[in-house]
Amino acid sequence: MDQTHHFSADHALPVWHEPEMARRELHELMEAFIRAAAEKNTAVGEENSALTLKVSAGVGKTRTAMKLLAKHGRALLARGHVLVYVPTLDLAERAAAELQALDSALPIAVIRGRLAVNPASGKPMCERSDLVESVTNLVPSVTQALCRLQKAGGIIEAPCARGCPYLSQKDAVGAKIHFLSHSYLEAFPPVDRDVDTALRIIDEKVWPTLVSVTDIYVEEFMRAPKSGFPPGLLTDLTMAKSGIVSALQIGCDVRAHLLSLGVDQEKLELLSNGEAASRNSLNIMPHDNSEKIKYLVSTYDRLALYASRKRQKLFSVLASDEQLGPNRLTVEDQRCASGIRQVIRLYSVSQPPRDAPLLMLDADADEAIAEKLVPGTDFAKIETKPQAEIVQISDRTLSDTWLLDLKNGTDRRAKIFKIIRGEVARADGDGVLIVATRSVLTKFHEDAGQPVGDNFDDDLRRDLIGATPRWFGPRMLGVNDFERYRTIVIVGRLQPGIEGIEEHARCLFSDAEAPLSQFTGGPLPEQKTVRVMHDGSLQTAKVRSHPDRRVEAVLRQSRECGTLQAIARLRLVSPDQPKRVVVLSSMPLLGLPISKLTTLEALYRGLENEPDLAAYLRMERALRATMGQSVCGTRVSAAGLAADLPEDFGGKNTAPEFRRGRNTIEILGLIERIAAKHKWPATRIELTMKARGGRATPAVVFAPKSQALAQASRLWAGFTARLAAP
Repeated sequence: MDQTHHFSADHALPVWHEPEMARRELHELMEAFIRAAAEKNTAVGEENSALTLKVSAGVGKTRTAMKLLAKHGRALLARGHVLVYVPTLDLAERAAAELQALDSALPIAVIRGRLAVNPASGKPMCERSDLVESVTNLVPSVTQALCRLQKAGGIIEAPCARGCPYLSQKDAVGAKIHFLSHSYLEAFPPVDRDVDTALRIIDEKVWPTLVSVTDIYVEEFMRAPKSGFPPGLLTDLTMAKSGIVSALQIGCDVRAHLLSLGVDQEKLELLSNGEAASRNSLNIMPHDNSEKIKYLVSTYDRLALYASRKRQKLFSVLASDEQLGPNRLTVEDQRCASGIRQVIRLYSVSQPPRDAPLLMLDADADEAIAEKLVPGTDFAKIETKPQAEIVQISDRTLSDTWLLDLKNGTDRRAKIFKIIRGEVARADGDGVLIVATRSVLTKFHEDAGQPVGDNFDDDLRRDLIGATPRWFGPRMLGVNDFERYRTIVIVGRLQPGIEGIEEHARCLFSDAEAPLSQFTGGPLPEQKTVRVMHDGSLQTAKVRSHPDRRVEAVLRQSRECGTLQAIARLRLVSPDQPKRVVVLSSMPLLGLPISKLTTLEALYRGLENEPDLAAYLRMERALRATMGQSVCGTRVSAAGLAADLPEDFGGKNTAPEFRRGRNTIEILGLIERIAAKHKWPATRIELTMKARGGRATPAVVFAPKSQALAQASRLWAGFTARLAAP
């Protein structure tokens, strides 16, 4: 396969707004959308509006949304529910509390799942929480299986149903402003279903929740149907199964191939329904006791259920009018303990409901991905320039492999520890956040003598040599816990597996006409890009990119955006104190204006401001000692360096090569910077030969001015020394 890049890796450079202008534009766009939702009068069949806003973290997208809900809440509630989706329950509680503080009279609810903790009791919302996980995915409705079921004109309830805090959410009547997690975008939330929805707001990145890959082994797919499968469909079932597999294996259009076999979309719909009818249901009733339910679950053939559901889903997709494209349905080889098995893979993305106006807010929003999630969405960017001293290394990616290397990893991590300790000392108690992968943090804790135990996440959060550790990933989204911190140190980067990224891309772009290209083996190819500097200039850089633009867009969502989201936790839009960002990875980040580029070695040695690091390290080594004796001074000409520092500059052409491109003033300045770092007294002098006179030779002696000439006389007996003019 051709792995050559055919596109430019340079993505759109950010257009930064001043913070106040950004906040004003955000408020105007959001208010216009929310007001229109409150006044909405959509004609029958007309598609509801959608707006996606890419907003820099810290501009205040969530705060602005809460203010506007407080302002327009009553008008919205007159039309129906307002549903605000956030990544986690904790963020839902925070946002709800913020809105409650703005208007305590608004009907506000935080939706909690059965396993969530009830804040009133400190116990799970569901009294039968020990059974919830065991029956989830085995029954059509957990509520009907464990809680409450309407049957034959009556209601069958579990003993705990009355007064259940989870069910009370379902039983609440009337429109409310509900705060709930992203996971409810694919489930029915426990709200009053007799009330329409007036507005949906999705805060933060949501697409990872909505993509899915359904795998079914070919032999599982071809298995003989259960006895309950409608007999009249058996011939069509056999034709459909063999036709689907053969079409995928030879790479032809599945629907066209099935049609040639006489299996049209109507028959595929019947086959889908037949699968549902053939399944033996798990017959659990709300009044069943725990022992009976556990027995029924333990004896139920869940594997057969899952396989049947997958077949049903596949038939249903083929029976629909959805575009398949070359990425939606594939047959692939998969390694397993017994060798290689063929698996049918169905790539899918669930689109958020469009029964109401939809507002999506995301600092990482990508226009192409947003269009796949919400077709026809309007898209706008509101970005601000981070205000901080941003230092990035340019010579190492600091991959997990490099940091966890069995032979050299300990020494490499020790260097990172020294850098972190330096940042902790510099912050002077104002807080340092360190972000790395979970694997690297685990090793860091081991190196610090505090190994990670069974309480994995809690153990990883323990302070680490004076810094607060966290890891890349979705738990960093929307978190404001570190806005008062002064410094963040990013160690390495999130490095998702390419196969997983390609899977996500297939899901998101499953209806695309062009097949997604796969990258086979080795590191991704390097490509030219740019690095944005704080002064607005651009520096050329290299980045490893996927050959397919669509896969690369998904890769950036995890890799680059993972780092940018972590940095955004310090809230750099308009900080009230100086902030510092240290990026220990060379990965270019277009959304981050770099104040200073340096190297890992320079940071480790405390030399991030050194303009000529290679020369500094070489000269420092030479000045520390020569032939076992401390160096007391040196001439700076090529001949003088070779004579006075022979261990480092005595080789043929060594000193002239070192001097090439560096004038005398630069060499003198270099030596004086080294002396200042080590607190050596240093005095510039000029030497002339006693017998000949002539042009003076610049030199430096490591002594105060009062002793400099005497020391020079001892070092260079054939020369006359004088103090250099200031």
